[in-house]
Amino acid sequence: MGTLGAPNVPIEPARRWNGALVPLTSTMPRPCSLVFLVSIGLASSCGFDPAVGVDSMGLSAESLELLQEQSASPEIEAQLRDVLNGQFGSILSPRFPDVLAAGGLATGSELEAATRLYRGQCMHCHGVEGGGDGSSAFFLTPPPTDFRPGTFKWMALERNHPPRIEDIEQTLRRGVPFTSMPSFSRLTDLQITGLAQVVRWLAVRGQVERWLVAEWVQGGGDELAESAVEAVVAAVAEGWNESDQHLVLPVEEPSPEEMDAERIAHGRRLYFGEQARCSACHGQELEGDGPAVFQAITDQDGASREERVLDEWGIPSRPRDLRQAGFRGGSSPLDLYRRIRVGISGSIMPGASEALDDDAVWDLVYFVLSEAGLHPLGEDR
Repeated sequence: MGTLGAPNVPIEPARRWNGALVPLTSTMPRPCSLVFLVSIGLASSCGFDPAVGVDSMGLSAESLELLQEQSASPEIEAQLRDVLNGQFGSILSPRFPDVLAAGGLATGSELEAATRLYRGQCMHCHGVEGGGDGSSAFFLTPPPTDFRPGTFKWMALERNHPPRIEDIEQTLRRGVPFTSMPSFSRLTDLQITGLAQVVRWLAVRGQVERWLVAEWVQGGGDELAESAVEAVVAAVAEGWNESDQHLVLPVEEPSPEEMDAERIAHGRRLYFGEQARCSACHGQELEGDGPAVFQAITDQDGASREERVLDEWGIPSRPRDLRQAGFRGGSSPLDLYRRIRVGISGSIMPGASEALDDDAVWDLVYFVLSEAGLHPLGEDR
Protein backbone atom coordinates (compact mmCIF):
# COMPACT_ATOMS: atom_id res chain seq x y z
CA MET A 1 0.00 0.00 0.00
CA GLY A 2 2.17 2.77 -1.30
CA THR A 3 4.95 3.16 -3.81
CA LEU A 4 7.78 0.81 -3.00
CA GLY A 5 11.40 1.26 -3.98
CA ALA A 6 13.28 -1.85 -5.04
CA PRO A 7 16.16 -2.64 -2.68
CA ASN A 8 19.59 -3.63 -3.91
CA VAL A 9 19.40 -7.42 -3.77
CA PRO A 10 21.44 -10.35 -5.07
CA ILE A 11 20.39 -11.94 -8.34
CA GLU A 12 19.86 -15.32 -6.75
CA PRO A 13 18.18 -15.13 -3.34
CA ALA A 14 19.75 -17.35 -0.72
CA ARG A 15 19.13 -18.28 2.88
CA ARG A 16 21.27 -19.63 5.69
CA TRP A 17 21.21 -23.31 6.52
CA ASN A 18 23.61 -24.67 9.15
CA GLY A 19 25.90 -21.70 8.54
CA ALA A 20 26.03 -22.05 4.75
CA LEU A 21 24.40 -19.92 2.07
CA VAL A 22 21.91 -22.05 0.13
CA PRO A 23 20.12 -20.57 -2.92
CA LEU A 24 16.36 -20.46 -2.51
CA THR A 25 16.14 -21.85 -6.02
CA SER A 26 18.33 -24.82 -5.10
CA THR A 27 17.27 -28.14 -6.58
CA MET A 28 19.09 -30.15 -3.93
CA PRO A 29 17.14 -33.39 -3.47
CA ARG A 30 14.91 -33.57 -0.42
CA PRO A 31 13.93 -36.70 1.49
CA CYS A 32 10.42 -38.05 1.45
CA SER A 33 8.37 -35.36 3.18
CA LEU A 34 6.21 -37.85 5.09
CA VAL A 35 9.20 -39.68 6.55
CA PHE A 36 10.83 -36.36 7.31
CA LEU A 37 7.80 -34.95 9.14
CA VAL A 38 7.30 -38.17 11.09
CA SER A 39 10.93 -38.04 12.21
CA ILE A 40 10.47 -34.46 13.41
CA GLY A 41 7.31 -35.40 15.27
CA LEU A 42 9.00 -38.33 16.99
CA ALA A 43 11.99 -36.20 17.93
CA SER A 44 9.78 -33.48 19.40
CA SER A 45 7.36 -35.73 21.24
CA CYS A 46 9.86 -38.15 22.73
CA GLY A 47 11.91 -35.63 24.67
CA PHE A 48 14.76 -35.66 22.16
CA ASP A 49 17.26 -32.96 23.09
CA PRO A 50 19.63 -32.18 20.19
CA ALA A 51 21.54 -29.61 22.26
CA VAL A 52 22.95 -32.02 24.81
CA GLY A 53 26.66 -31.22 25.02
CA VAL A 54 26.30 -27.71 23.57
CA ASP A 55 27.78 -25.60 26.37
CA SER A 56 28.49 -22.49 24.28
CA MET A 57 26.97 -20.67 21.33
CA GLY A 58 28.79 -19.47 18.25
CA LEU A 59 28.70 -16.40 16.04
CA SER A 60 26.36 -16.19 13.09
CA ALA A 61 27.63 -16.92 9.59
CA GLU A 62 27.00 -13.26 8.71
CA SER A 63 29.18 -12.07 11.60
CA LEU A 64 31.95 -14.49 10.71
CA GLU A 65 31.91 -13.37 7.07
CA LEU A 66 32.16 -9.72 8.08
CA LEU A 67 35.00 -10.46 10.49
CA GLN A 68 36.85 -12.40 7.80
CA GLU A 69 36.40 -9.54 5.34
CA GLN A 70 38.01 -7.26 7.92
CA SER A 71 40.83 -9.77 8.54
CA ALA A 72 39.84 -10.21 12.17
CA SER A 73 42.18 -12.37 14.21
CA PRO A 74 41.00 -15.57 15.91
CA GLU A 75 41.46 -13.71 19.19
CA ILE A 76 38.79 -11.16 18.20
CA GLU A 77 36.34 -13.93 17.29
CA ALA A 78 37.08 -15.62 20.60
CA GLN A 79 36.55 -12.35 22.48
CA LEU A 80 33.17 -11.79 20.84
CA ARG A 81 32.06 -15.33 21.68
CA ASP A 82 33.26 -14.95 25.25
CA VAL A 83 31.47 -11.62 25.65
CA LEU A 84 28.20 -13.04 24.34
CA ASN A 85 28.43 -16.19 26.42
CA GLY A 86 29.33 -14.07 29.44
CA GLN A 87 26.29 -11.84 28.96
CA PHE A 88 23.77 -14.47 27.86
CA GLY A 89 25.10 -17.87 28.90
CA SER A 90 24.42 -20.84 26.62
CA ILE A 91 21.44 -22.80 25.36
CA LEU A 92 22.01 -25.16 28.32
CA SER A 93 22.60 -22.46 30.93
CA PRO A 94 20.95 -19.23 29.72
CA ARG A 95 20.64 -15.89 31.45
CA PHE A 96 19.48 -12.38 30.66
CA PRO A 97 21.83 -9.42 31.12
CA ASP A 98 21.09 -7.47 34.29
CA VAL A 99 19.57 -4.59 32.31
CA LEU A 100 16.91 -6.99 30.99
CA ALA A 101 16.41 -9.17 34.05
CA ALA A 102 13.57 -7.04 35.44
CA GLY A 103 9.92 -6.90 34.47
CA GLY A 104 9.00 -10.51 35.15
CA LEU A 105 11.58 -12.13 32.88
CA ALA A 106 12.42 -15.72 33.67
CA THR A 107 15.69 -16.31 35.47
CA GLY A 108 17.70 -19.27 36.73
CA SER A 109 15.89 -22.60 36.72
CA GLU A 110 12.80 -21.10 35.04
CA LEU A 111 14.78 -19.98 32.00
CA GLU A 112 16.68 -23.27 31.90
CA ALA A 113 13.38 -25.17 31.87
CA ALA A 114 12.14 -22.92 29.06
CA THR A 115 15.25 -23.45 26.93
CA ARG A 116 14.92 -27.19 27.50
CA LEU A 117 11.40 -26.97 26.05
CA TYR A 118 12.73 -24.83 23.18
CA ARG A 119 15.38 -27.43 22.41
CA GLY A 120 12.78 -30.16 22.14
CA GLN A 121 10.02 -28.24 20.36
CA CYS A 122 11.57 -25.37 18.40
CA MET A 123 15.30 -25.77 17.84
CA HIS A 124 15.07 -28.21 14.93
CA CYS A 125 13.52 -25.33 12.94
CA HIS A 126 14.87 -22.15 14.55
CA GLY A 127 18.37 -23.35 15.43
CA VAL A 128 20.61 -23.13 18.50
CA GLU A 129 21.15 -19.38 18.19
CA GLY A 130 17.65 -18.67 16.83
CA GLY A 131 18.90 -18.06 13.30
CA GLY A 132 16.13 -19.99 11.55
CA ASP A 133 18.78 -22.49 10.48
CA GLY A 134 17.90 -25.63 12.42
CA SER A 135 18.26 -29.09 10.94
CA SER A 136 14.71 -28.97 9.52
CA ALA A 137 14.88 -25.43 8.14
CA PHE A 138 16.21 -26.26 4.68
CA PHE A 139 13.09 -28.28 3.91
CA LEU A 140 10.61 -25.56 4.86
CA THR A 141 9.17 -22.79 2.66
CA PRO A 142 8.95 -20.11 3.83
CA PRO A 143 11.90 -20.82 6.12
CA PRO A 144 11.60 -20.40 9.89
CA THR A 145 12.05 -16.91 11.28
CA ASP A 146 15.54 -15.71 12.13
CA PHE A 147 15.07 -14.11 15.56
CA ARG A 148 18.54 -12.55 15.70
CA PRO A 149 17.82 -9.22 13.92
CA GLY A 150 15.12 -8.55 16.53
CA THR A 151 12.55 -7.89 13.80
CA PHE A 152 9.14 -9.52 14.23
CA LYS A 153 6.24 -9.31 11.82
CA TRP A 154 3.28 -10.24 13.96
CA MET A 155 2.78 -7.89 16.87
CA ALA A 156 0.47 -5.18 18.17
CA LEU A 157 3.13 -2.47 18.06
CA GLU A 158 4.32 0.23 15.72
CA ARG A 159 6.58 -0.92 12.92
CA ASN A 160 10.25 -1.68 13.65
CA HIS A 161 9.98 -1.94 17.42
CA PRO A 162 10.79 -5.08 19.43
CA PRO A 163 7.68 -7.08 20.37
CA ARG A 164 6.20 -7.50 23.80
CA ILE A 165 6.20 -10.91 25.45
CA GLU A 166 2.43 -10.94 24.82
CA ASP A 167 2.98 -10.59 21.07
CA ILE A 168 5.31 -13.58 20.96
CA GLU A 169 2.90 -15.58 23.12
CA GLN A 170 0.08 -14.80 20.71
CA THR A 171 2.07 -16.15 17.77
CA LEU A 172 2.93 -19.30 19.72
CA ARG A 173 -0.70 -19.90 20.64
CA ARG A 174 -2.20 -19.51 17.19
CA GLY A 175 0.74 -20.43 14.96
CA VAL A 176 1.22 -18.85 11.55
CA PRO A 177 -1.26 -20.06 8.91
CA PHE A 178 0.10 -21.23 5.55
CA THR A 179 3.58 -21.80 7.02
CA SER A 180 5.27 -24.62 8.90
CA MET A 181 4.85 -22.73 12.21
CA PRO A 182 2.24 -24.71 14.19
CA SER A 183 0.06 -23.65 17.07
CA PHE A 184 1.45 -24.52 20.50
CA SER A 185 -1.91 -24.03 22.20
CA ARG A 186 -1.57 -27.54 23.65
CA LEU A 187 1.10 -26.19 26.02
CA THR A 188 0.29 -24.58 29.35
CA ASP A 189 0.29 -20.81 29.75
CA LEU A 190 3.48 -21.11 31.81
CA GLN A 191 5.21 -23.08 29.06
CA ILE A 192 4.14 -20.63 26.35
CA THR A 193 5.41 -17.71 28.41
CA GLY A 194 8.67 -19.57 28.91
CA LEU A 195 9.11 -20.14 25.17
CA ALA A 196 8.34 -16.46 24.53
CA GLN A 197 11.09 -15.57 27.00
CA VAL A 198 13.53 -17.81 25.12
CA VAL A 199 12.64 -16.16 21.81
CA ARG A 200 13.27 -12.78 23.41
CA TRP A 201 16.56 -14.02 24.86
CA LEU A 202 17.75 -15.25 21.45
CA ALA A 203 16.64 -12.05 19.71
CA VAL A 204 18.40 -9.78 22.20
CA ARG A 205 21.54 -11.92 21.98
CA GLY A 206 21.45 -11.73 18.19
CA GLN A 207 21.02 -7.96 18.18
CA VAL A 208 23.87 -7.50 20.65
CA GLU A 209 26.10 -9.69 18.49
CA ARG A 210 25.40 -7.62 15.38
CA TRP A 211 25.96 -4.35 17.20
CA LEU A 212 29.21 -5.58 18.74
CA VAL A 213 30.58 -6.69 15.37
CA ALA A 214 29.62 -3.31 13.89
CA GLU A 215 31.22 -1.56 16.86
CA TRP A 216 34.44 -3.51 16.33
CA VAL A 217 34.52 -2.64 12.61
CA GLN A 218 33.87 1.05 13.28
CA GLY A 219 36.52 1.05 15.99
CA GLY A 220 39.20 0.18 13.48
CA GLY A 221 39.82 -3.37 14.63
CA ASP A 222 40.79 -2.72 18.24
CA GLU A 223 39.66 -5.01 21.03
CA LEU A 224 36.23 -4.18 22.39
CA ALA A 225 36.41 -2.26 25.64
CA GLU A 226 34.14 -3.35 28.48
CA SER A 227 32.45 0.05 28.41
CA ALA A 228 31.60 -0.42 24.73
CA VAL A 229 30.05 -3.82 25.45
CA GLU A 230 27.97 -2.39 28.29
CA ALA A 231 26.79 0.49 26.10
CA VAL A 232 25.68 -1.88 23.33
CA VAL A 233 23.81 -4.19 25.71
CA ALA A 234 22.09 -1.21 27.36
CA ALA A 235 21.06 0.28 24.00
CA VAL A 236 19.54 -2.99 22.78
CA ALA A 237 17.83 -3.59 26.12
CA GLU A 238 16.29 -0.12 26.08
CA GLY A 239 14.30 -0.89 22.94
CA TRP A 240 12.88 -4.07 24.45
CA ASN A 241 12.17 -2.49 27.82
CA GLU A 242 10.15 0.28 26.15
CA SER A 243 8.12 -1.91 23.79
CA ASP A 244 4.88 -1.36 25.74
CA GLN A 245 5.05 2.33 24.83
CA HIS A 246 4.45 1.59 21.14
CA LEU A 247 1.15 -0.29 21.32
CA VAL A 248 -1.14 0.48 18.36
CA LEU A 249 -4.74 1.16 19.38
CA PRO A 250 -7.55 2.62 17.27
CA VAL A 251 -9.38 5.76 18.30
CA GLU A 252 -12.55 3.66 18.33
CA GLU A 253 -13.20 0.16 17.04
CA PRO A 254 -16.50 -0.11 15.16
CA SER A 255 -18.76 -3.10 15.60
CA PRO A 256 -19.23 -5.43 12.61
CA GLU A 257 -22.85 -4.28 12.42
CA GLU A 258 -21.69 -0.72 11.73
CA MET A 259 -19.71 -1.81 8.68
CA ASP A 260 -22.46 -1.72 6.08
CA ALA A 261 -22.28 -2.18 2.33
CA GLU A 262 -21.54 1.51 1.76
CA ARG A 263 -18.43 1.46 3.97
CA ILE A 264 -17.20 -1.77 2.43
CA ALA A 265 -17.68 -0.26 -1.02
CA HIS A 266 -15.57 2.69 0.14
CA GLY A 267 -12.90 0.21 1.27
CA ARG A 268 -12.95 -1.33 -2.21
CA ARG A 269 -12.41 2.09 -3.81
CA LEU A 270 -9.50 2.74 -1.46
CA TYR A 271 -7.97 -0.63 -2.30
CA PHE A 272 -7.92 0.07 -6.03
CA GLY A 273 -7.39 3.83 -5.79
CA GLU A 274 -4.30 6.02 -5.67
CA GLN A 275 -4.72 7.00 -2.03
CA ALA A 276 -4.01 3.57 -0.52
CA ARG A 277 -2.68 1.78 -3.62
CA CYS A 278 -3.17 -1.67 -2.09
CA SER A 279 -3.48 -3.28 -5.52
CA ALA A 280 0.11 -2.30 -6.33
CA CYS A 281 1.22 -5.25 -4.19
CA HIS A 282 -1.89 -7.36 -3.67
CA GLY A 283 -2.97 -7.18 -7.30
CA GLN A 284 -6.12 -6.43 -9.24
CA GLU A 285 -7.54 -9.84 -8.36
CA LEU A 286 -6.29 -9.67 -4.73
CA GLU A 287 -3.96 -12.62 -5.37
CA GLY A 288 -0.78 -10.97 -4.06
CA ASP A 289 0.84 -10.55 -7.47
CA GLY A 290 0.81 -6.78 -8.00
CA PRO A 291 3.53 -5.05 -10.03
CA ALA A 292 5.31 -3.54 -6.99
CA VAL A 293 6.20 -7.06 -5.81
CA PHE A 294 8.54 -7.56 -8.76
CA GLN A 295 11.71 -5.86 -9.95
CA ALA A 296 13.75 -6.17 -13.12
CA ILE A 297 17.05 -8.04 -12.77
CA THR A 298 19.75 -7.92 -15.43
CA ASP A 299 22.18 -10.83 -15.59
CA GLN A 300 25.86 -10.46 -16.38
CA ASP A 301 25.17 -11.54 -19.95
CA GLY A 302 22.61 -8.74 -20.33
CA ALA A 303 19.52 -10.93 -20.09
CA SER A 304 16.67 -9.38 -18.13
CA ARG A 305 14.05 -11.08 -15.98
CA GLU A 306 11.70 -10.28 -13.14
CA GLU A 307 12.35 -11.35 -9.55
CA ARG A 308 10.32 -10.83 -6.42
CA VAL A 309 11.55 -8.08 -4.10
CA LEU A 310 13.22 -9.57 -1.03
CA ASP A 311 12.24 -8.91 2.56
CA GLU A 312 14.64 -8.16 5.42
CA TRP A 313 15.52 -11.85 5.78
CA GLY A 314 16.34 -12.24 2.08
CA ILE A 315 13.12 -14.13 1.33
CA PRO A 316 11.12 -13.36 -1.85
CA SER A 317 8.09 -11.25 -0.93
CA ARG A 318 4.69 -12.89 -1.32
CA PRO A 319 1.90 -10.51 -0.30
CA ARG A 320 -1.20 -12.16 1.06
CA ASP A 321 -3.80 -13.62 -1.26
CA LEU A 322 -6.66 -11.65 0.27
CA ARG A 323 -9.33 -13.99 -1.05
CA GLN A 324 -8.29 -16.73 1.36
CA ALA A 325 -9.58 -16.86 4.91
CA GLY A 326 -6.86 -16.92 7.52
CA PHE A 327 -4.16 -14.29 7.89
CA ARG A 328 -0.69 -14.98 9.23
CA GLY A 329 -0.75 -12.24 11.84
CA GLY A 330 -4.31 -12.98 12.98
CA SER A 331 -7.71 -12.63 11.33
CA SER A 332 -9.56 -10.40 13.79
CA PRO A 333 -10.58 -6.90 12.64
CA LEU A 334 -8.09 -5.39 15.12
CA ASP A 335 -5.27 -7.59 13.77
CA LEU A 336 -5.93 -6.36 10.23
CA TYR A 337 -6.32 -2.77 11.41
CA ARG A 338 -2.80 -2.87 12.84
CA ARG A 339 -1.33 -4.48 9.70
CA ILE A 340 -2.88 -1.81 7.48
CA ARG A 341 -2.25 1.16 9.73
CA VAL A 342 1.44 0.57 10.58
CA GLY A 343 2.54 -2.10 8.10
CA ILE A 344 4.55 -5.25 8.77
CA SER A 345 8.10 -4.99 10.08
CA GLY A 346 10.78 -6.50 7.86
CA SER A 347 8.46 -6.75 4.87
CA ILE A 348 7.50 -4.59 1.91
CA MET A 349 4.09 -3.95 3.50
CA PRO A 350 4.08 -0.25 4.45
CA GLY A 351 1.73 1.47 6.85
CA ALA A 352 -1.14 3.66 5.70
CA SER A 353 -1.37 5.90 8.76
CA GLU A 354 -0.19 8.98 6.86
CA ALA A 355 -2.49 8.43 3.89
CA LEU A 356 -5.68 7.30 5.65
CA ASP A 357 -7.62 8.29 8.74
CA ASP A 358 -8.96 5.69 11.16
CA ASP A 359 -12.38 5.42 9.51
CA ALA A 360 -10.78 4.76 6.13
CA VAL A 361 -8.51 2.09 7.63
CA TRP A 362 -11.55 0.33 9.09
CA ASP A 363 -13.32 0.49 5.72
CA LEU A 364 -10.32 -1.25 4.18
CA VAL A 365 -10.26 -3.82 6.98
CA TYR A 366 -13.84 -4.84 6.39
CA PHE A 367 -13.44 -4.85 2.62
CA VAL A 368 -10.60 -7.35 3.07
CA LEU A 369 -12.64 -9.41 5.54
CA SER A 370 -15.60 -9.45 3.16
CA GLU A 371 -13.42 -10.64 0.27
CA ALA A 372 -12.08 -13.46 2.46
CA GLY A 373 -15.60 -14.49 3.45
CA LEU A 374 -15.05 -13.42 7.06
CA HIS A 375 -17.80 -10.77 7.12
CA PRO A 376 -21.53 -11.35 6.56
CA LEU A 377 -21.56 -8.96 3.60
CA GLY A 378 -18.77 -10.84 1.88
CA GLU A 379 -19.04 -13.78 -0.46
CA ASP A 380 -18.99 -17.14 1.32
CA ARG A 381 -15.73 -18.71 0.25
